[in-house]
Amino acid sequence: MSKQPEPHDPRDQPKPHRAKSFKQIQVLLVQSNPADSLMTLQAFKAVGLTQGLHCVTEGEDALAYVLRKAPYANVGLPDMIFLDLSQPTDSGLKVLKAIKSSPDLMHIPIVVAAGSDDPKFVKSVYALNGNCFITKPGEIGEFVRFIETCYEFWGSVVTLAPQVSKQKHLQVRPPG
Repeated sequence: MSKQPEPHDPRDQPKPHRAKSFKQIQVLLVQSNPADSLMTLQAFKAVGLTQGLHCVTEGEDALAYVLRKAPYANVGLPDMIFLDLSQPTDSGLKVLKAIKSSPDLMHIPIVVAAGSDDPKFVKSVYALNGNCFITKPGEIGEFVRFIETCYEFWGSVVTLAPQVSKQKHLQVRPPG
């Protein structure tokens, strides 16, 4: 007796990546852990963001980047920032506070990622005007799905603020 094939469920099929139709956006990744940084970069590339990814490993470098201080004097502002909460020098919360308290930078969406969803950290991120808080998924497929959703939202649904001229001198309050 031959076995009948199981009915095909279209939900079981991987969704085709529609990211090719998204606009290319500039993303600054602030991540001190090299493995997490690589996973995030691969996830963005998997969903179609192949240009415009910039990485720094410390909060201090993130502030230098958005303020266009050496060695980042000739970069443009990112359209969004992925910020790891755990930073070796300036904590992610200090970086978030510094950027969100600057009139020249506060428009940049900041997605804050952490290894846990401690309610104290979640509340602090939103109190400092973080745009979203995520707990880092441990599985690459889950992380790619998150990045795809984020990229679809920030790259096609949202109207991002126009870029500030590279010549404009930006200021930020020192973290503290």
